[in-house]
Amino acid sequence: MNKWVYVHFPHLLLDYQLALQPPELTDAPQILVTSQQGQRLVHQATAAALEQGVRLQMTEVLASSLVTHLQIRDYHEQQEQRVLQQLAQLVYQDVAQLVLIPPQGLLCEVASLVRLHGGYPNLISYLQQRLQQWPLRYQLSCGYSPLSARLLAQAQQGVINENPAVIQQTLAELPITACGFTPSQQQRLQEVGMQRLGQLMQVPRAELGRRFGKALVLYMAELQGELPSPQHYYQPPLSFQQYLDLLAEIPSWPQLLFPLKRLLQQAEAFLQGHQQSTRMLLIKAHHRHGQPTQVRVSFAHPVWQQQDLLQLSQLHLERQQLVQPVLGLTVVIQQTEPRVASNQALLTETKQSETNIDSLVSLLQARLGTDKVHRITLHQHWLPEQRGQLQAWQRAQAVQAAGQHSSLRVKRPLWLLPEPQPIQVQDWDLHWGPEHLATGWWLSEPVQRDYFIGVDKNQRQAWLFKDQRGWYLHGWFS
Repeated sequence: MNKWVYVHFPHLLLDYQLALQPPELTDAPQILVTSQQGQRLVHQATAAALEQGVRLQMTEVLASSLVTHLQIRDYHEQQEQRVLQQLAQLVYQDVAQLVLIPPQGLLCEVASLVRLHGGYPNLISYLQQRLQQWPLRYQLSCGYSPLSARLLAQAQQGVINENPAVIQQTLAELPITACGFTPSQQQRLQEVGMQRLGQLMQVPRAELGRRFGKALVLYMAELQGELPSPQHYYQPPLSFQQYLDLLAEIPSWPQLLFPLKRLLQQAEAFLQGHQQSTRMLLIKAHHRHGQPTQVRVSFAHPVWQQQDLLQLSQLHLERQQLVQPVLGLTVVIQQTEPRVASNQALLTETKQSETNIDSLVSLLQARLGTDKVHRITLHQHWLPEQRGQLQAWQRAQAVQAAGQHSSLRVKRPLWLLPEPQPIQVQDWDLHWGPEHLATGWWLSEPVQRDYFIGVDKNQRQAWLFKDQRGWYLHGWFS
């Protein structure tokens, strides 16, 4: 038997807009209004506005008279549906059978999850921890059918119990006006004295169809789970590109960091859901006029967590100039790659060192610019001083990954002197050699050297060579 959980977000768009504001502004009373039959009515309200007497469906004029300094904005259903899509990406990390019920609901099929978590209470606690990542007001309820769970949640009657009798009893107390009937259906039911859903549930189906028509019979069958309704389960997008409307024009990058943090939180949820990391973000700042300002944020190593994305993005943005205020933000994830799991028991010190170096390089690139960070790479060349070349970090990584570095298996130091220095060979103990090197015979000055590893009186290990001119120190071993 399927088991369902419905999560209702009665103030979804407004709560999301509050999450984009600095904490010191979130306590101000705010409302979203819609126009209905020539009147502007309160559609959503903050807790501060509700505490001061504002009620949903109240006129804007009356709400303004009750609350001084009330902030009023228009409600846009399309914006709320985009927020619901973003929220679904967050919940999808835990619930695969997820249905979007626009504009304010998420329906979850949780039969397998209840067994996994050992019961409804543990599952609900886990989901609540996930939802805490966004500061949203919501009501959650269980049900033995999608409609039963939805009605209870929308009526603010949360039932955390899989016992059908408990769910049935709570449903019976719902008023007819909270059951999703059309105005004409409500009127017909109320005319015969039905005020609560329980009264309708007691009417035999045959009589129900005869008195109120087939639509109510199908409604009751769907409510009781006797008529499975087809569900279109959510499929996460294959790419990440999220746009965010700002509540006011913002003139500087530091003021944009708070809403950017929310977008990057969604980026982390996307990457986590796809088990991917990224090496590049594209941040677009949209203006009232002209083309958006675009900033590419590149990473020397694959990242996916919000804290890493935000830290490196902030360093990149500090080097940019905003020519005009910003009305909206877009974040696009580029250059994704599968995340490779590492066995901690086999994680070597060398691998950890490489990770630390990559993190350092990412910080340097963000602070100085990608083209300012280089590394030495090895190339196929028999002449030692020609093997190391300075290249941009990303290009150097590509060269090494492609296996284009030298395949020589000789003992050579990484530290070469700018110019070989003459030495007295009697001051050195020779421990290895000779390695004969003869190259450049096709040039005007061919090279012929015999290389040795020597140790001086201070027990330092060096790379020495002898040619027709004498003995020279060419490098040091670490």
